[in-house]
Amino acid sequence: LKYSVLALGDSSYPLFCKTGEDVDEQLQRLGATRIIPVQKCDVDYDQLATEWFQQVFEKLNSEFRISDSGLNGNSTESAIRNPELKKHVKKHFEGIITRSVNLNDRGSTRRTWHIEIRTEEDMDYEAGDSIAIIPSNRPEVVEKILALAKVDAEQQVVLAKAEGSIRELLANKLNICYLLGNTVKKYAALTGHEIPDMRMDLVDLLKIYPLNGSVHFSEVLALLHPIAPRLYSVSSSVKAEPREVHITVGHNRFMKEDEQHYGLCSSFLGDLPVDSRISFYIHRNRSFKLPAAEKDIIMVGPGTGIAPFRSFLQERDLEGAQGKNWLFFGERNFVSDFFYQTEIQQYHATGLLQRVHLAFSRDSEQKLYVQHRMAEHGKELFSWLEHGAHFYVSGSKQPMGQEVEETLLNIICDHGGRNEAEAKAYLENLKKEGRYQKDVY
Repeated sequence: LKYSVLALGDSSYPLFCKTGEDVDEQLQRLGATRIIPVQKCDVDYDQLATEWFQQVFEKLNSEFRISDSGLNGNSTESAIRNPELKKHVKKHFEGIITRSVNLNDRGSTRRTWHIEIRTEEDMDYEAGDSIAIIPSNRPEVVEKILALAKVDAEQQVVLAKAEGSIRELLANKLNICYLLGNTVKKYAALTGHEIPDMRMDLVDLLKIYPLNGSVHFSEVLALLHPIAPRLYSVSSSVKAEPREVHITVGHNRFMKEDEQHYGLCSSFLGDLPVDSRISFYIHRNRSFKLPAAEKDIIMVGPGTGIAPFRSFLQERDLEGAQGKNWLFFGERNFVSDFFYQTEIQQYHATGLLQRVHLAFSRDSEQKLYVQHRMAEHGKELFSWLEHGAHFYVSGSKQPMGQEVEETLLNIICDHGGRNEAEAKAYLENLKKEGRYQKDVY
């Protein structure tokens, strides 16, 4: 076998393109011939992928030409043709935030924003898609970095993937938060410091392991990756208003070394006032789509997982879809954390939502989650599946997504008369039919 691997990944994750590396190593181990080194691509993959395709075709044409014998017996060489590769350019939209509301009521320990963005041109997103937003870094953090680096903030720098003043690069183009272990290692090699194998923010790196006189700050900037886009499921239907898109954003907070930290993009979006301008592009999600209008759907979406299902319900309402709809929603407290409560109650009152089951984990001594509600209504849930319903789950991958799937398998066993292996096969068949779809993160 002669081969080359194009590995797709996201450098914001520690095991960047690890699957592609593993496949490449295993093929080598089994004796295959690598014709082009493995090409690792980040989320902005277009240019590198195009170059990889061109190299592969050139290699095939130069080393592996095929001799064909025509009907007349004459031998001719036929080269493999390099097809014209279409470059997929993401269309960026410029929008204005027309509404930003905290969905959590007084007394809640959380903040979750409903944000409405309006554009000057029609959009073509579908229910189930996301929008991708590239946030800016916090100004106070940028100022700390500039002070520690002791550089001219207005100095112009040209990097491989970005250019501008040092201040502009740090503020809007380069990731300075939670640097990859590999980036920290490169910084250590550059500065001569011995640094543990760990992830760090740039400001902490400069503070604990300062630059020496021989290292220019532009060399540090060259180690940094571009800010990765953050994806947010749309929570509206384009059929309601083609120039408007809604998202549901949970404020990400976490403790690190006894210090409170905040998610970069959720803080960025939450801090933007009404009338702020924002740039974004549509991220298609082909594997999380509504079925035909006559099909029944079961939606499990606790917390911000409700976002795509708000778009599902809005679209089904506008289309007058005949399929039945069943929603499982959960959060901490009924009074303060019931997102889109009025809309959900209205959909139930009009008959669009045939069934709604809620789970508020902090309203009782024993914590109650959506998977517990699923188990309570397991017999009817399995009946819906047997009659062709599509099952969707959206929200946190761990532990919610895993526990919902385990509960679904138990329901198939208990109410479908199947053993564990048969239940897994049943679920696998739902996936193959496109009737079990997940949007978990």
